Amino acid sequence: MNGSPPLVLIAASILLPLLYPLLAARPGWHSISRGALPLLPLPALLLALLSTTPWTLELPWLLLGSTWMLDELRRSFLLLTALLWGTAGLYAVGYLGGKHLRRFGVFWGLSLAGNLGLVLAADIVSFYMFFALMTFAAYGLVVHVGGNHARFAGRVYIVMALLGEMAMLAGFLLAARDGGSLLLAELAAGIAASTNGWLMTTLFIIGFGVKAGLPLLHFWLPLAHPVAPTPASAVLSGAMVKAGLLGWLLTLPIGEVGWQSWGQGLILMGFAGSLGAAVFGVIQRDPKTVLAWSSISQMGLMAVLVGAALMAPGQVSALLPVIALFALHHGLAKGCLFLAVGLVIPAGRLLQSFLWVLLALPGLSLVGMPFTSGQLAKAAMKGALMVLPNVPLAGLLPLLLQAATLATVALVVRYGWLLWQQLERGTIPASRWLGWGLALFCSAVVFWSLPTVALVMSD
Repeated sequence: MNGSPPLVLIAASILLPLLYPLLAARPGWHSISRGALPLLPLPALLLALLSTTPWTLELPWLLLGSTWMLDELRRSFLLLTALLWGTAGLYAVGYLGGKHLRRFGVFWGLSLAGNLGLVLAADIVSFYMFFALMTFAAYGLVVHVGGNHARFAGRVYIVMALLGEMAMLAGFLLAARDGGSLLLAELAAGIAASTNGWLMTTLFIIGFGVKAGLPLLHFWLPLAHPVAPTPASAVLSGAMVKAGLLGWLLTLPIGEVGWQSWGQGLILMGFAGSLGAAVFGVIQRDPKTVLAWSSISQMGLMAVLVGAALMAPGQVSALLPVIALFALHHGLAKGCLFLAVGLVIPAGRLLQSFLWVLLALPGLSLVGMPFTSGQLAKAAMKGALMVLPNVPLAGLLPLLLQAATLATVALVVRYGWLLWQQLERGTIPASRWLGWGLALFCSAVVFWSLPTVALVMSD
């Protein structure tokens, strides 16, 4: 193992959420399993914070010989995943009643284990195993509340998930056969050298595009997010959708020459998703549905950055931190916005005014207001795109970026208006306020101390 991360943290990061369903399913342990929810991602958070240097761990006895690692890219995604699942888990302590609590705990723990595991996995078999675990366990979160709408959303989700998994698996099998390696780090070179490179690239774009909400592959998102429990919606949009983005970064031939047309195509699809999602989002009547379309819009911008990395292999080292920064910003801000849907309006006009100011902060961050994480992310994205040669519609690029910002404004305003109309007055358990408040603190304050932010700001 290179570097010196504590082995106990690596094991606990995966085993704690993976074994949690045994606790959650135990009859009569409702209060213990509910209270443990925010603790499950804690080892992964400590692992990300303490791993100041990259490390690699070989596990020859696991599966076909597994390799786990943590580099700067994975570290950013691990921080996002652990922070968001932790705050959403704290929120869930006060959100969940006794009904279906055991079932929720089982699927929550399995989804979290898959989400954390795929970030650490550095070989094809481990990555696919954890990705599939997260994908199929999340079905239980989507249909948790029951009813016709949830079951319909679950059917659409599982069909789309199966299509994505089939495309991914086919791509991995071809890559392993043609490249002669099971390591993700060697996929790009293997794809570039293979006569089937175009087919593998197509399969990976489609397979991970389902999770990332790429246009024409996005149908499950606006159906699943509104029906899932609020803490599940937060992690679905803030963390699990980012697994598709990470999948692209680990499997596509980024850094290899000769893929300019693929990058240009992904840029065009990304802008189409970013702008088109706003058209559908602003006519919705449910705030969580608006946020789902907003996620599709923001993931479109991240697809633009991935396309730029494909198109300009010489700029990959500069683009990857920007992509990680954008994902970190969006995941934390979007998690706050989803968790706000389950809050209530307290008594007292002054307290209400203060609450609405706080509720507005993550929305303002998405828009890119000054002194927010969104301003840094959008400025870094614009700076990275403007210097690239042969960008599609290069003359229209400033206009497209401005249009994407206006699309975000429209979605945030629509969300805020619906939230204003629908938030009830009353009281809720303190843990729900604490979960949302901690998520807000992570988005507005902790964000600025994270390693990815320091790396981008130093460039």
